[in-house]
Amino acid sequence: MTERNLFIADCTLPLGDPEVQRWDVSVTDGLVSSVEPHDPARRASGAEHIAADGRSLLPGFIDSHVHIPESGVEMLRCDMSACATRQAVLDTVQSYAANNPDEEWIVGRGWDGALFLREPATLAEIDRITGTRPAYLNNRDGHSVWVNSEALRRAGITRTTPDPIGGVIERDPHGELTGVLYESAMQLVSDLVPAVDRTALRAGLVAAQDYLLSLGVTGWQDAIVGDFVPTTDVYDLYRDTAADGTLLGRVTGSLWWPRDYDENSLAALVAQRDAIEPGSRFRCTSVKVMYDGWFSTHSAALSTPYVLGRADNVGVSFFDTPDMPERIRQIDAAGFDLHFHVVGDRAVTECVDMLEAAITANGARDRRHQLAHVWLLDDATIDRMARLGLIANLQAFWARHNSEMTDIIEPALPDGLRGLQLRFESLRRAGVPLAMGSDWPVSSANPMDAIHVAVNRHHPADSVGDGFLLDEALPLRSALRAATTGSARAIRRDDEVGSVEVGKVADLVLLDRDVVQADPAELHTVRVDHTVIDGGVVFSR
Repeated sequence: MTERNLFIADCTLPLGDPEVQRWDVSVTDGLVSSVEPHDPARRASGAEHIAADGRSLLPGFIDSHVHIPESGVEMLRCDMSACATRQAVLDTVQSYAANNPDEEWIVGRGWDGALFLREPATLAEIDRITGTRPAYLNNRDGHSVWVNSEALRRAGITRTTPDPIGGVIERDPHGELTGVLYESAMQLVSDLVPAVDRTALRAGLVAAQDYLLSLGVTGWQDAIVGDFVPTTDVYDLYRDTAADGTLLGRVTGSLWWPRDYDENSLAALVAQRDAIEPGSRFRCTSVKVMYDGWFSTHSAALSTPYVLGRADNVGVSFFDTPDMPERIRQIDAAGFDLHFHVVGDRAVTECVDMLEAAITANGARDRRHQLAHVWLLDDATIDRMARLGLIANLQAFWARHNSEMTDIIEPALPDGLRGLQLRFESLRRAGVPLAMGSDWPVSSANPMDAIHVAVNRHHPADSVGDGFLLDEALPLRSALRAATTGSARAIRRDDEVGSVEVGKVADLVLLDRDVVQADPAELHTVRVDHTVIDGGVVFSR
């Protein structure tokens, strides 16, 4: 990328000194060279000039938990993420199948499980809309999939096939297959889906990156880099695109910790981390451990059984093995940051236990361990996270009364765990470092959607009008900081970006208004006017 000089006049800095109302920011050779109170007479020769007229300038948004090539590939496949009704899902799949007759498999993602609660998915229905080609349609949350009869046949799944460890093959009350597979059962079919070739993966990354730039996102942590599913096997893709200049964002990859790990697994991840060229826009400093599941599959690990389903079900840990604490200690000792997917309260407790033991055993160093999602937290766990310096990686867009919360999650939770969901303000008050990620394609990639919900605990699209656990709403500046400075720290890019200050790389976003003066109920309408990377404007609205 060609570095340019830039002068942004008369902007507000929501994360700057509140005593100064307006600022001028200069960029020289891609770095912020001055940040000074606004002077109408000031000019910068040889620089591109942007008159902000009081609009807010922020460090570029950093998405600390996202799946970029995968999201881009899904955008280019059968994308059901915008479907608001059950019938819209069926129509989208049927139309995609008809318009893509040459594809060997019909593959897509994005249907919302809440749309199928009253009228469950059936095998006959997916067979009708997909025909004789195999179909593999991922749920929005990525923890279940709807497949057709041909896909089941190729996988050898029948009504008598036993559930795999950590998964469920759904059957109707008569014992017949519905075509829905949960958790590890998904891999019985996903392993058969044709691999996404390098051309498609590259196209997905480019499409997703272009979209993120339009939202002001200039860097991210790809939350799975490894062979979990074909669209996450992107290590070589990131290295190649960083080397040839296609990759514009600053990226930290979380290397996938395999569920069938052995004594060689850590050495392989160390080799991948160390093979990356110094100065690359891509680096791998963290290891991703998907520790438990999700509420829709009743696989998030709870301390008390679910109200719905099997009476003794407390969810699952995908690493319920006696050697896991020692493996975590070894990963920590190798200098990696641990990046845990933890949803249920038992999962959080067990992971905090392992991290505390590793920190105690290995001694002091600069750690950026993070717990992503953290749906259920009690006060004692929050205090432990603060004491240990563990980062809460928040997916703020989920903290609302949407259909998933009201129809799937809350009805399944035991009384003792209700009210402990997504406790953002409690984390902040306790001093837990906050980062913010979207988990796209699971939910909206737009940082302003997440910031709106973090501040309001509500979104205009919600089915219930009141806010969700309003005492846990974040102040606006705290939400903005989590989405920029906090996330930059979480992905170990805070030495380069994450603040508008002299010497930092000029990865910046200029919004369409003064966001601090905006009506909080309108935050979701805030748009990006300009996105800047290395001092060059890469997106303008």
